[in-house]
Amino acid sequence: MTPVRIELRRGPGLWSLPVLVGLGVFMARAQMSADNVWSYATGAVTSAPVLMAPLAVGVAAWAGGRSQRRAARHAWLLAGRDPAQAPLVEAGVLAACATVAYALVSMVTLVPTAATATWGGPFWWWLASAGVGFTAAICVAYGVGVLLPGRFTPFIAALVTYLATTWNLGQYGTWYAMFPFTVELIPPFSAPHAPTMRGQMLWFTGLALLALTLVAVKVRSSARVVIPAVGASLALAVSGAAIVIGENGRYVDVNRHIVWSCSGSSPQVCIHPAFANSFSPISQRAQAITQRLAATPFAISRVEQRPRGVGGLPTPGAIAYALDAPTVEHYDRASLDIAIAALGVDSCAHGPRRDNTAHAMAQLVVAWAVGDDNLFTPRTPDQQQAKVHFLSLPLRNQQQWLTAHAGAVRTCSLAPQSFT
Repeated sequence: MTPVRIELRRGPGLWSLPVLVGLGVFMARAQMSADNVWSYATGAVTSAPVLMAPLAVGVAAWAGGRSQRRAARHAWLLAGRDPAQAPLVEAGVLAACATVAYALVSMVTLVPTAATATWGGPFWWWLASAGVGFTAAICVAYGVGVLLPGRFTPFIAALVTYLATTWNLGQYGTWYAMFPFTVELIPPFSAPHAPTMRGQMLWFTGLALLALTLVAVKVRSSARVVIPAVGASLALAVSGAAIVIGENGRYVDVNRHIVWSCSGSSPQVCIHPAFANSFSPISQRAQAITQRLAATPFAISRVEQRPRGVGGLPTPGAIAYALDAPTVEHYDRASLDIAIAALGVDSCAHGPRRDNTAHAMAQLVVAWAVGDDNLFTPRTPDQQQAKVHFLSLPLRNQQQWLTAHAGAVRTCSLAPQSFT
């Protein structure tokens, strides 16, 4: 244990740890869409290495070349029978400190979620693959420092890490999944694809072991140490890469958890259990829209939270809405989804029915259904007149007007004259 204690006292691992934790917590909080949803909290933690990595890589590269730059190799002189012992201890301490930093970021981020989440749990394979990738980057950077002990190597390593991470964030598929630092937002309806992440862990572990094996070669370690290490690292890296490639870099199991918690009758409101705390504000907005559309051909009996895009269609007779986060802004967006879907005017803004005037008049009806006339801004005097006249009518008269003009609403053929 003496070499470990010496490295902890003299090396950069411990002093860099609090800085890494601070950067990681900052990044995780910046990526947190909602701290009471497990998939969002897990994604926030796994994104933390994006900001932690450049510093950690630079420090590791600096430590790897420290002894050679000083023409001392003082850390390596701590070695016993095998000359690889000292540099591997140095790399191990750095990797351990980085792992502790990642674990602390995970704890700070996930403990509040554990206290407030209403469904599910953390995605352990996702957390583990991101942590292994972060640790592997430290080992690779240390190996680079040993092999290229230049004065500017740490800065170049940190810069390359940052630029490569930024570039990779715009990629997708296999290469994206084989890179250790990613940012993903996975909604509760979906889940991380565990086979890909298990492959990532093997791939990252193989790369880390290969980098440390090259360090052992550099210090002329014995063949009985180097040869098995090379074989193990290649076996891990190749098998991991084969798994990731075989899965086509698939990162998400889309719509794996299409489940609801439903309550009420006017209308019945169905919401994903992860958003159970949002039931009341969604229900209030849905009831307000239902009251306005009652006794019209657009009456609502059931609303369902659905994922955006694939899987967004509701069950027969229901109205779909999307909810991405438990905030007032997203509740208001959900109420717009309900009103637009109930009135059937979602096609007025695009496609063959696209007409600026008809679209504007459809927006007026949606604004009325939602109960927020500020959502419609008239662009012409006749649109202003239509807005003033329609919104001044009693509710019963508005409902009668909507019933009489139901066909024009559905076909996106409303005009300002339709309201006066």
